[in-house]
Amino acid sequence: AIFPGRNHIPLCTSIAMQSAISAHQTLRVVARRPASNTTRAVAAKPLSARRAAPSRLAARVSQSTVAQPIGLGSQICALRKRVKSVPRFDTTCNAATATNPGGISESAAMANVIKSIMGAGCFALPWAFAKTGTVFTTGYMILAALQCLYCLKCMQRARDIVVEKDPKNIELTKSYAGLAIASIGPIGGNLTQLMVFVCIFGIAAAYLVFIASTLATIVPYSQNDLIMAITPVMVALSWLRSLAGVSIISIFGNVSVVLGMFAVLVYASQLGFNWAAIPAMNLATFPAAFGSVAFLFFVHFTMPPIESSMEEPKEFFGASAKAFAVSTVISSIFGIIGAVCFGPSVSSVVITMMSGTPAAAVKLLLCVNLLCTFPIVAAGAFQIIEKVMGGAENMAAPLIYGLRSLFVVAAATSAIAIPSFGKLLGLVGGVSCTALTLCFPPVMLLCTAKDISLPEKLYLYATIIAGVAIAGGSIVS
Repeated sequence: AIFPGRNHIPLCTSIAMQSAISAHQTLRVVARRPASNTTRAVAAKPLSARRAAPSRLAARVSQSTVAQPIGLGSQICALRKRVKSVPRFDTTCNAATATNPGGISESAAMANVIKSIMGAGCFALPWAFAKTGTVFTTGYMILAALQCLYCLKCMQRARDIVVEKDPKNIELTKSYAGLAIASIGPIGGNLTQLMVFVCIFGIAAAYLVFIASTLATIVPYSQNDLIMAITPVMVALSWLRSLAGVSIISIFGNVSVVLGMFAVLVYASQLGFNWAAIPAMNLATFPAAFGSVAFLFFVHFTMPPIESSMEEPKEFFGASAKAFAVSTVISSIFGIIGAVCFGPSVSSVVITMMSGTPAAAVKLLLCVNLLCTFPIVAAGAFQIIEKVMGGAENMAAPLIYGLRSLFVVAAATSAIAIPSFGKLLGLVGGVSCTALTLCFPPVMLLCTAKDISLPEKLYLYATIIAGVAIAGGSIVS
């Protein structure tokens, strides 16, 4: 009654107010009680006699350590006004989810998560839908999105536990590898860095295949010839030590992806819908096609930096849920329309199925976007390499440039060996992205939480086993 709507007040103020609140409640309780026989008898006495006889109410107030109940209400109101000016802190809030003034909003975090999900990999979705069927692919895409949210919650729970045990871990847990080190240990950190490195390496190879296969529909050169022609450009981009200029250009990346998807939908709808050409379900090709979905949705290694940059980190899970819901709807619509319109022979880079001058302009825009995005994506792999070598500050410039060039050449070799964009995404998404999303987050929670129920513990182990099985199936396929 005294502090309506305020669940947390400073401890010292709470102790100071305890006796006053107790007395105030006693007054209210006694006032509501029906009068006893003794009270009625006292009330029947003359006023002078009643003043001389101490009342039961006065006795109760004196027992509650309040000497003068007169004016108590005004004193409480005055103290209440002073308490309003004292800053209040949410004592149930973990340090890792505390308010971060100047951070990004929930809508901005949602946009960043969508940006992490929706990229060049979207153009392999019609190929995945054509492989495993419209109904089945939509079903496991929804299940994958729900599982992603559960694994994100596992990461957050593990993070809260390690930060509660040692607040110094708060900075360490702002990166995926740091969270793995804090929850699993140094071995977990090394394994996650290895998986991140493999993932980035696969993305670099997939970018080369995407650019070369797209340009091959515009210029009269083979895909492999174009990969070898693009490789020196990628090597030069890998030498960039400052990414400021490239970052400005890559801002238009989202625009080019959205424009490309819209152009594909318009072009495909003109071809007509052939629903009979695509099966509703095809389990045989699931291991190869699932990697394309995993490549899109299994982006958990990008989540901690986004969450830590929010003004209210505790709102990140809600923002992520909305982002996954929006991405699932858009991806399903795009994949189904592309599959049923282009048919079973749809390319793993669906935009290569388009022809005409407007289509060529969109293709070139996407290629430029990927070229400018490559240094930003590869920077994570370069940091891992330089960290293993003792740090960039301890390395000679020729060694740094040489290792970066070797990385690009190795990615180009892989692109020539696996010339299918869809298969590359299946391998990268099915192995490294699956491990980073389905395997490591449950292990983080199992290594930190001690009060996990038996059903949830069994589900966590089942998730890890499923992740290992998917990764093995992707390698075999």
